[in-house]
Amino acid sequence: MFARWTLTIAFALVVAAAIGAVASVFNPEAPLVTGLVFTAATLGPAGALGWFLFVSPKTVTPDPNAEDNVENTWLQKAAAGAFTDLLIVLAIALTVVSVTGRSPDAEILLLGAVVLAMGDVAIRYVLTARRER
Repeated sequence: MFARWTLTIAFALVVAAAIGAVASVFNPEAPLVTGLVFTAATLGPAGALGWFLFVSPKTVTPDPNAEDNVENTWLQKAAAGAFTDLLIVLAIALTVVSVTGRSPDAEILLLGAVVLAMGDVAIRYVLTARRER
């Protein structure tokens, strides 16, 4: 088990350092600071990925019925409904943009779509949970 944890730590350090090095190349004004910040910021996620790859397969036994619960069912219903709503809103937005010929920035449209989808799932989840309790 010691070897797996050592491999996990080495993996995290190498991946974080590589991401920091790549980030430092794109900022010629302060490459050292950029590299250190990106390395520090990605060390945790890289460690989690290393644990998932090297330690988890030998220590965690997944429960085959872990996803058979009522909350997961509510979330699936909410996501399915929100997906339909998102498709309708995107179709309407595409029609408006096509007819008027005016288009806001792509960032604003994508942000709006993400916020709409997240909010829609949250509202549908709460309503489904209240209805089925």
